[in-house]
Order: sequence, then C-alpha cells, then structure tokens
Amino acid sequence: MARVLVSVAPGHEPDDVAAACAAAGLQVEKVLHAVGVVVGTCDDEHPPDLAGLPGVGGVEPDGEVHLDR
Repeated sequence: MARVLVSVAPGHEPDDVAAACAAAGLQVEKVLHAVGVVVGTCDDEHPPDLAGLPGVGGVEPDGEVHLDR
C-alpha cells in the first residue's frame, strides 16, 4: 500500500474532496482541514486516478522528512 497526500484546490471543501477520493478507491485515513490535505492509502500497483477529480489540487506520495541539525 502507498500513502498519498491529496491537496485540496482553493474554493473546495476538504470533506467533499475526501468523499470523492474515497469513491475513487482511496482509503481515507484523515482529513487535515486546517491545511487542506487529505491523507490516505491506495494500492501501489493500481492507484486510483485522483488528480482528475473535482477539487483536487495535487497528489503526491507521502514521505519522511529528516532535518539535519
């Protein structure tokens, strides 16, 4: 399974985008209303086409961030 971050386009509601993503096959884990991001998981081999959904501003894989001190 791959975790993805779906950014919500301006003028759209995060809950509506989350519902559309879920209907397309994303297993929505959480909706970050304050920053307009939907977090979810999908099949690595057959990911749903989320980028074309109404209200989706972008889709990118989630990853770890390491800050050097």
